[in-house]
Amino acid sequence: MSARTKVTIAAFGILSILLLGVAASLLPGLHLSGGGSASSTSVSPQTCVGSAATYGNMTLRESPCVDYGFPSPIIKNATLASRQVQAFIKTAYDYHLVYLAPSPSDSSVTYAVLNVTQTQVVTGNWASGYEVSYVGDRLLNVTVLQVVPSTFEVTHVSAYALPVRNESLSYTPQQAQAIQVALSDANIKSLMVAPPYYVELAASLGNGTAGGSYVVQLYQVDGTGVVGAFVSPSLNNVTGSFTEQRISGECWPNGIVITDPWDAASSGACTAQGTTSTSLSTHDSP
Repeated sequence: MSARTKVTIAAFGILSILLLGVAASLLPGLHLSGGGSASSTSVSPQTCVGSAATYGNMTLRESPCVDYGFPSPIIKNATLASRQVQAFIKTAYDYHLVYLAPSPSDSSVTYAVLNVTQTQVVTGNWASGYEVSYVGDRLLNVTVLQVVPSTFEVTHVSAYALPVRNESLSYTPQQAQAIQVALSDANIKSLMVAPPYYVELAASLGNGTAGGSYVVQLYQVDGTGVVGAFVSPSLNNVTGSFTEQRISGECWPNGIVITDPWDAASSGACTAQGTTSTSLSTHDSP
């Protein structure tokens, strides 16, 4: 369905979710090519060779040029709502589809690979810097069977442990000043419900329409909350704010909106025609 729109729903598209963007090239007992028929992007092998990484019994080929998606909301609902998959994603920090392809020997069977980020751990502070880790991660090899037309069920799930991913965040003196101003603002403080939050981003918006303002983006630790502040070019007061949820979603022409995390609200970013109604950025990624 070419009218499907995949988006990340977050204020002004300033997301930096650090998911592993990998495409599976080898499932246990089954070889799948890196540019399979489920890919929505046609790529040249000369420009998107990628690199291979092995975890347990699975070898993944990383490719920044391939985007995999469920072919219909029915298959996606059947896969993600299954009790086998829900056991891994219900309380996960994030998850995304990294590969999907039909079985070469049985057209009623589809193989899906999900990358699940279980927990985000943040230590430190904005003045000294943060250490961000993603732990308890899993790669899920899911087998989906078409029982009858428009009816699918998950028949098997294999889980493979992924290594802990780490990130360090630090800020320049100008960025630190913008952060301090943002965190001192009473309105910004009131927007940070269910703390703690950490500073994911502090960046200048340049000299265009924003007039050299800074944007400070605060993420809820191990949650979906996003709070943003616009700081004046003089770095002495907050001129605007926003609050959103870290959500990846798919919009369909019939008005159906399917989101990751599974039970997250869509924030009204999809119209009935399957197009986006606000400025959004692409996701399915750390």
